Amino acid sequence: MSSLKRLISEIHHRSLWQVSVISFRRGKIPMPREEGKMVQLRRLVLFLVVVVMAACSRPCDTQVGESAATLEEQNEALIYQVLELINDRNLDAAFELYAVDYIYHGPGGQEVRGRDGIRGLWEVFLTAFPDLHSTVDEVIAKGDKLVLRWTIQGTHTGEFLGIPASNKPMTLPVTEIFRIADGQLVEAWDQWDRLHLMEQIDAIPAQTTR
Repeated sequence: MSSLKRLISEIHHRSLWQVSVISFRRGKIPMPREEGKMVQLRRLVLFLVVVVMAACSRPCDTQVGESAATLEEQNEALIYQVLELINDRNLDAAFELYAVDYIYHGPGGQEVRGRDGIRGLWEVFLTAFPDLHSTVDEVIAKGDKLVLRWTIQGTHTGEFLGIPASNKPMTLPVTEIFRIADGQLVEAWDQWDRLHLMEQIDAIPAQTTR
């Protein structure tokens, strides 16, 4: 828009014919037919310049908005794809969507690094809860970050962190923030209630009040 203003200003300052136009409008001097045609031509050129520059500026703004929306939509699709592949136990394909140097920040200061590390953590849960299934509750994407509310459900029929199978069902709400780059999950900050999970599988007595 600043370039448009400069162009208009330049046309006004450099054009001596403007003085004649003003004088003609005030009735001080007659406007020759040739100069009148020139004035109309210059006005037409100026009008076309304004229209063209305005038209060129709009697609740029639209393109930026579309690019941002497309990135966020891609990130949402990625997280759905990862959880769907894990639900289907297609682990090789699922963990290809994690960066090699992936970093997981879990509850209580837990930290897991690398694609193999996060796969090992998932396998702990899949071994303890063989029918484990993840459901997406809500996704909020902004730029390279994505907030995920999701629920894990399963039956405790295998050993979990030294705790023998209780054959009890469990439901675990999870809130996680992901950072995504180049179509891969590269970092995550995860929160879930460990105490509530332990109560459901009879690892500790259930609390009457929470």
